[in-house]
Amino acid sequence: MVLYCFFQGVSYCGVHREHQAMEIFRTVSLEKAPALFRMSRAVATLMFVLPVVVLFYQYKGLSVGDFFLIQGIFAFSIFLLEVPTGYIGDLFSRKMVIVASFLAYFLGYLVWYLFDGFFFIFLGELLFGLAAALYSGTSEAYIFDVLKARGKEHGFLKEWGRVNTWSIFATALATFAGGVIYDRMGPDAVALLQVIVTGTGLMMTCFLPDLPDVRRVVAEGKSKWQDILDISKYAASHAEIKWLMLYPASFGAGTLILMWGLQPLMEDAKIPVFLFGLFAGLGQLSRMAFSHFSHALFTRLKTNRFSLLLFGVLVAGFIVAIVLPGIANAFLVYALLVAVGFAAGSQIALRIATTSMINHRIKSDERATVLSVNSMFSKAFTGTAMIAMKFMIDGWGMQATFAVSAIVILALTGYALAKLLRLRIA
Repeated sequence: MVLYCFFQGVSYCGVHREHQAMEIFRTVSLEKAPALFRMSRAVATLMFVLPVVVLFYQYKGLSVGDFFLIQGIFAFSIFLLEVPTGYIGDLFSRKMVIVASFLAYFLGYLVWYLFDGFFFIFLGELLFGLAAALYSGTSEAYIFDVLKARGKEHGFLKEWGRVNTWSIFATALATFAGGVIYDRMGPDAVALLQVIVTGTGLMMTCFLPDLPDVRRVVAEGKSKWQDILDISKYAASHAEIKWLMLYPASFGAGTLILMWGLQPLMEDAKIPVFLFGLFAGLGQLSRMAFSHFSHALFTRLKTNRFSLLLFGVLVAGFIVAIVLPGIANAFLVYALLVAVGFAAGSQIALRIATTSMINHRIKSDERATVLSVNSMFSKAFTGTAMIAMKFMIDGWGMQATFAVSAIVILALTGYALAKLLRLRIA
């Protein structure tokens, strides 16, 4: 309700002051909007803290278990905010919502830079959760409708692949540098860099053009909460959309376990801190490759073979993660860490493909809400997985944690995959 009132107020100012609210800057054309969006997102995702985030938590006074607990709470905060924020993206200016998302990221990193302790790290993560919720459905809807306004909506899969490729490339560059910066200049320097780059990305989003013609008009006499519920029920019960949401949701929980499990695995293997950025960066490069080739892979393999291929990659990733803590040979450990990072990166290809298929099955004025329902499914799975990891790692150790996670995640993912395969959709 607070968010709704905020956007209602800004929208009112925009109507009555003609370009003086969010249109302070001269915006670019619709033709150039996708490129500017890619650049702003890439700048904001220069995540120097990523390869050393567990160490950063420890520097701020938290434990490894606290990290996984907060990551789980972070995912659930997005889960709770996803649909209301997505609906805001259908009711109000999608550009405005994207700007608010970047602002929340900026404020989160500013809190991390200025303060120590559990509360402030947690507050930063809540701001990141709000930012991710505002961004997820609305950003995809914004790009799809920018393309649709130019009659090029069938190019969404390729364009969204580009957005993710640029972002992941930026993250990869930052992760290669992050470990070295942390080791040589300290954690505060890493946090300050995050404040600078997210602030730059925020400024760039102000130049994006708006799309007022795609805003949702609620039927007279119908409450907005009922409208949200109706759209959500439609998405969750749709014969195809529900499995296009559930399969990547459970799959994504598995790859997130592998991604965040990399740092504890490296600590357990006594990998030097300055190399954390190298392995995290290689993992990001694998994500970039999956993102870049997602369109070509999907076009060649189609839904069923594409989904089966990625499931095989996830299975292999879990097997490697389970056996890795028992390996003594340093060279083999390094090779297996790269393999775990490669498997963790596979999720992006599945998310891009399924998001494209969902987009072609929904209307413009419900697009951000439906895509937020999609993200909500994902965050429900990942939030549960991250919180469970806190207690499993603290009580059982890395090897047992990966083994139990593999059994649960692969069973759920396999079930969702089987349902999707039976649909035989393009």
